[in-house]
Order: sequence, then C-alpha cells, then structure tokens
Amino acid sequence: MPGDHHAGGHRGRRSTPTGLGDTSASSMSAGRTGTVLRRRLLDLVSAGVQRPLTLVSAPAGFGKTMLLASWEALFTGPGTVRHIALDVTSEQPEAVLRSVLDGLQRRGSILADEPVLLTRADQPGQPDPVRDSAVEQEALVLVVDCGDLTVTAELAHSLDDLIRGSAGRVRIVLLTRSDPLLPLHRYRLDGTVTEIRAADLAFTTEEATALMRRQQLTLTPKEIAELRARTDGWPAGLMFAAMSLSGKTDTEQAIKEFRGDAGNVAAYLMSEVLDAQPHALREFLLRTSIVDEIRPGLAEALTSRPCDLRSLEFMSRGNAFVQPVPGTEDTYSYQSLFREFLRAQLLFERAALVPQLHRTAAGWFAHNGRLLAAIRHAIAARRWGDAARYLVDDLDFARLLVGGERRLLETLFADLPDDLDGVEASVVRAARAVAAFDVELCASELGKARTWLDRGVTPRTHACQLAITVLQAVTASLEPNVDTGLDAALAAEAALRAASPGSVSAHPELKLLVAGCKGRVLLQRGDFQAASAAFAEGVALAEGAGLHEALADFLGMAALVEAVWGHLRQAGEIAAKATALAESGAHLHEPQAAIVAQAWVRTDQGDLTAARDLMHRAGEAEPTYDARVLETSMALVRARLLRAGGDVDLAGAELRAARNGHGAHGGDWLGQALVVDEAKILVAEHQPDQAISKIERSGGRHQVESLLVLQRAATETGRRGPALPAPTANRAVALDTQVDGWLVQAAEAIRTGDPSRTRVCLERALRLAAPEQLRRPFSEAPPSVQRLLGPTGDLIGRHPWLRADGSSGEQSSQVPAGLIRTATLTRKEHEVLEYLAELLTTEEIASTMYVSVNTVRSHVRSVLRKLSASRRNDAVRRAWELGLLPTRPESEHGPTTNALPLRAGPIT
Repeated sequence: MPGDHHAGGHRGRRSTPTGLGDTSASSMSAGRTGTVLRRRLLDLVSAGVQRPLTLVSAPAGFGKTMLLASWEALFTGPGTVRHIALDVTSEQPEAVLRSVLDGLQRRGSILADEPVLLTRADQPGQPDPVRDSAVEQEALVLVVDCGDLTVTAELAHSLDDLIRGSAGRVRIVLLTRSDPLLPLHRYRLDGTVTEIRAADLAFTTEEATALMRRQQLTLTPKEIAELRARTDGWPAGLMFAAMSLSGKTDTEQAIKEFRGDAGNVAAYLMSEVLDAQPHALREFLLRTSIVDEIRPGLAEALTSRPCDLRSLEFMSRGNAFVQPVPGTEDTYSYQSLFREFLRAQLLFERAALVPQLHRTAAGWFAHNGRLLAAIRHAIAARRWGDAARYLVDDLDFARLLVGGERRLLETLFADLPDDLDGVEASVVRAARAVAAFDVELCASELGKARTWLDRGVTPRTHACQLAITVLQAVTASLEPNVDTGLDAALAAEAALRAASPGSVSAHPELKLLVAGCKGRVLLQRGDFQAASAAFAEGVALAEGAGLHEALADFLGMAALVEAVWGHLRQAGEIAAKATALAESGAHLHEPQAAIVAQAWVRTDQGDLTAARDLMHRAGEAEPTYDARVLETSMALVRARLLRAGGDVDLAGAELRAARNGHGAHGGDWLGQALVVDEAKILVAEHQPDQAISKIERSGGRHQVESLLVLQRAATETGRRGPALPAPTANRAVALDTQVDGWLVQAAEAIRTGDPSRTRVCLERALRLAAPEQLRRPFSEAPPSVQRLLGPTGDLIGRHPWLRADGSSGEQSSQVPAGLIRTATLTRKEHEVLEYLAELLTTEEIASTMYVSVNTVRSHVRSVLRKLSASRRNDAVRRAWELGLLPTRPESEHGPTTNALPLRAGPIT
C-alpha cells in the first residue's frame, strides 16, 4: 500500500536515466497486490533524475515510497541507484547521509559499477582535479526517503553541498512530507530541480478505475467520479475506500457513507498526520477545520494568533493536507476526508469550543460580506436570531423564493424555531410560508413582524420594512382580490424605487418577485398589455442575473399572456424558448405556464389531440407561485376540450368547480371567463334564461365578454340584447373576444334578416382570426353562423385555412366539417414563406434577412414539413389555400396552372 518504507539502503539496477523501457506491470518486482503501475509518474521521475534534485513532496499516504520502489525496480541501464530510508531508529539523518558519502569517497577509485561521489569543493570556483577527471563517469541516483521525519537544517545543508558540488554526477531524489529547508527558489531559477507534489501523485479517473478493478470492484463512471471527489485522488484514501466497498451490494450508498471521521481513515490520519504535528499547528488545524475555506484573517479570528498568507502557503507545502483553492490568491482548504476527521476530533476533544468557533466564523463572514457562510455558521452555533438577521438585513430573504440558492436556504432554515421572537425571525418564517404556498401563515407572520416594529422592541430598519412590503405584495397576489393584489404590488414597486439603488441592484430577486406579482395580478384583471410588460421585465431581469429557473418561469407566464390575448404564434415561440431552456441541461423542470400556454394555443387552433396531451403534461408539472392563475387557465382549457368533444355536462361541471375554488371578485377578468364559458354552454344547450341569470349575478357582468353572452342569449330568445361596444379591432381586448363580437353581430343580423350585414361581420371575423389560425370561436359560434361556414359555402372557399383536411384525425361533433387544424409557423418561418412567394432564392432571402444561408434552409425545411409539401412552389400554393399568405395575384383573372416557376424546387 502507498506509504511503505524501505529499512536501510540497497543497490538498484543499472539504467540510463533517460526513461523507462517498454516494461509491463507484471514485471514490476517491487509491485504489490492491488497496486497500479502509473506510467505518467514513472516518466516524471525518469525525467526528474536528469537534474540534480527531484523533490517528491506530499502528505502521508500519497504513495511516494511505492512510486520510487516501482521506478527502481524498472530502472534498467547504466548508472546506479542507492536508496536510503530514514526513520526514528536510525542515527541522525545527516550522519547517515555523510557516512554514505564518506564511504564512497574512501574507496578512492572509480569502480565499474559505481561512480565516485563528490562533495562541494572547499573553495567554490577553484579547480577540482578529482571532479574534473570524473565528469564523464556514470551518475549515481541517491534516493533519500525521509518517511515521517522532517529534513533538519544540517541535513539540508549537506544535501545542498552535494547538489551544488557533484557536477551533476549525483542525482538526489528526496521523498518528504514537507518541503525541506533548501533554497528551492534558487534551484527553480537555475533549472536544477524537478518537483512532484500531491497534485501529481493524486489518482486520475483512469488510474482510480484501474485500482478499483485490481481490488475486484467494478464501479460506474459516476461512482468513480464520486470517489475521486470524496478523496481528491488521495491514494491511501482510495485504498481505504476500496476496502470499505468490498462485499457491499449497494455501492452507491457505500460511497456516500465513506467518510474521514471513522474507521481506518480516521486511524491513519490520527497516527500519520495529526499526532505528528507540533502543538501549535495541531491547535491551528483543529480550530480552523470548522470552515470550508481558510483565509488569513479568518484563521486569525479562529485561533487568536497571527496568520498571514505566507503561513498558509508554507502549510500547503507541508504535510497537513492543506491546498490552495483554484482561482483564488488567498484562500486554502483542507482535503475533504481530512476536514471531516479534524471536525470529529475537535468535537471529541473540545465539544464546548465548537459553538464558540462557529459564532466567531459567522461574525467574520458577516463582516466580510459572505452572508451565506455567515448564516451557515450561525445556524451551526444555534444562533437562529443572528442567522435570520443576516438574511433580512442584507435583503437575502428574497432568495428563499427566487434563485439558485432557494432550496439550500429552505434546508438551512427548515428548523427555525416557531417561537423565536423578533421581526427578522417573523419575516423569515413568512418567506418560508410563501415558499410553501401557505398564504394564511405568511399573513400571520407578517402581522407579527409589524407588531414587533410598532412596539419599538426591534429597530425600524429599512431592510425590515422593505422585506415586509415585498412579502405583503407576494401574499396579496396569491389571494382572490385582484384589486388588493395590484395595490400591494404597486406599493412594493414604489418601495423598491425609493430604496438605495445599490442594495436593490445587488438583489435582482426583489424586482423579480414584484414583477411576478404585477404580472399575475394584471393577467387576472385582463390588462394584457401591462401584464406582458411586467413579465417581459422579469425575463430581462432573470436573464441578466443568470437565474435560469426564474427565467423559464417568466417566459412561461409571458407565453400564457400572449396565448390568452390571442397572439397564438408569439405565444408558441415564447413557450418554446421556455421549454428549450429547461431541456438545455440546466436541470430545470419544464415550466407549467409554458405547457398551459401551448395547450391554450392548440385548443384555440383546434388541434385537440395535441392540446389534451399538453394538459396531461401540465397536470404533472411542478407548481409555482402562479398556481392560482394556472389552475384557472387549465380549467378553461379542459372545459373547452370537453365541450369540443361533446361532453358539455362535464365541461360545465369543470367550470363550476374551478369558479368555486377561484373565488372571483368584480375586477377579476380571468375568474369571469369561467362564468362566461359556462353561460356560453347554457346558451348552446338552449337555456338562455339560465345563462342570462348567471351573467347578471356575476361580478364581471359589465365586461365585454359578458355582454356578448347576454346578446347571444337574447338572440336565442328572439329578444333585443344589451347595447354592445363597436366590434372593431381593439388591442386591449383578447382576439377571441374580438372575433366573437363579430360572430355575435352576424348571428343578430341573421335573426333580423340582414344578409349584407351578416356577410360583412363574418368576413371581418374570419380576417381577424386568419393570421393566428384561431378556429375555436367558429366552432363555438351560434348554429345559424356555423351553417354559413359549411364546406360547400363560398365563405369557406375564400378562407380555406378553416377547411378540414383530416390532418388531426378527429372531428368534434361541435366542429363543422369545414374547420381544419394545421401546424403554426413561427414569425421567421412566415417571413421566409413570404419571400418564397416572391420567388427569392435562398441566398437572396439570407441577404435580405441578415442571416446565414444554412439558417434559411433550416426555416424552409420546417415550412415544407409543416405544410406537408415537398417543393417550395407547393408550399406557397398550400399557404395561399390556407390563408397564410395574401390572396394569390392571379386569382382576380382566374386560376393559372403554373403560378410558380420550377426554379423554386426542393431544398437541398
């Protein structure tokens, strides 16, 4: 096993020091069962002995002795290797070395198999006839294995004499656990030293895999990676791990349970490392082990002793398993197994000191702006009040709700006492309640926080007040009263504007929370433009802060707003971005809002099969703070799908259940949509009076959607309905409402016998719906209107995008045979389609759109696939037929047989 020592010296094989031959592992006479021949390290030694000194410096268990034993066993060629192993039973190390040198010098002649060994000339720079006459002699490689002994100043002086005075004919390989007192800086400048350290001796993935196989263990790449992470490639640690895994059936669990604070690892680290340290260093190791990373100032605070960067650098070159943290200049850490061992030993020896050290570390981290570390140590010291104060004072409470540290903070504060007093504790409990969707508990805790402030027991800090205001906005946005929710969101927005710009900009989570509050409340109110702007702000904030989970959620909600608004193509594009982000390897869940938005789009476009599949996925998605909005939206989609399938009773029951759970108020457009859809079903089922009663009793009876249902019901009964707003294109009104307005006007015109007015209303409805392929309003139109949209009518001929072609494989009993469903083109695909109709080549389209030719080809392939066409001219004809492009130019003069030249051929 790594770490074995040789007692005394022996003569190795004669070899050229230029490297090893093509020797297999089976020929390694110094090898042991279970060891691995590591060729890269043997080559390092072979290259190193070309120089006067090869320093192999690493802590215990890194296989220094085994490495040199392996190298010596494979050393074949001219030259001599001598090995001196020093231990506490030997005489003084420098005396051992001197005796070897003197013995060689006393021979007085150069033997065939060993060279004369020369010491430094008494007068540097003066001619040395003995040295000069032996320059061409073979070199001696002297391996000095110090074991666990420290190189004394006298031994270092002797080695320095030898290194500088042997004219390169003596090569020293020094094995030590800490750097000797040699002028290594000068050797480095002179190029006379090769250094092999712990990082070189650590096992690579391939070597660790080979070692496990030698131990009859077959581990997966993931398990090997986990073992290397646990051991940092420490050879002894890997050997101990192999021993602990032997005979275990659950290897993954055994690796998780492999630790440094118990068993063989702890015993080894105690005897080989900790017990070998002087008292002051031992105390330093134990006290500083409670932190994951060590800095000079932190070490001083924990030990009450001076500690500068040079001290840590010196320790990292010693035998204490201290290593620099990559990417930093003043930060060090302990090897993970060693840190576990030290912490366990500290708890065993001085349990009462541990909380005190954690409090000290918490204060240092808080003072130096490392709030997360401060919170960790405050909690470890059971100083919950301090932990809560750190979280609130720095406005980090928002990270309990948004951001990559959300789950970590939830775990850290999971045991926060319910009876802990103070405004900060109440704020943290309120944030945890929101994270658990417990609105009632959050409101209760915020009330307690305000009481603490009003009593004056806790200072009325700006951070506390801002935290309460923001959390109040989040809570209000989750409750039924949308007017109260909007007021709270606007108050929080104003509070953020009044806050210090630096503190707010450093915490984008605050603005994200408020943007989310505004967006969800405005969507419920039916203010689509403002809701879209709020979610767009959230998208920009999350993208700028690199908060991918929040970005995906905001994209999903932005897509839902566009879908409800009627911008179906744009909704599909935004939802696709959210889904792509979740699938990009960022380990995110697909946002529920994005799935619901896609389901809404497919339902409105009549693709019922795809919509049902999406609704199934949405039901399995992880809930978010937008749960109330999403549940209502899902209920609307489910009811519309049920109605399209002929299950009107189930559709009505779905809407009633959702309405009871939603608790709509007067200004709640989304909640009123449940009432409107239920009333539409009643009208379709020839129950107009019940529909009128339902609308009249609702809080949103004056909304335009409600008025349209009242007009439908009145037309059904033959009475005059309420006055309607002019059904013109209105960006503030959802597209399906605009289309429905024209369809209601058409039905009334049919009732009054006005065919001219009927045709105008239907034409306008169809032209509004065509760009987005919006079909649902026509499938839900009054029967008198649906009869005019039959497959043999002239209207369907002028608007063929509405004609069924069997692409979906199903027809609803509610959908006229003339209605169809097709795939939606993205904006870029539609732009490419328009250029294809203008007969532009691929290169011309790329130049016009400022994109690459390959990008254009990709768009064209997608257009051909979605339009079921094999050639470009077929795709353009199909687009004309579906109404995706303006009316074909030749239609005014009659059809032509070859509208497009054959040069618009298939894409390559």
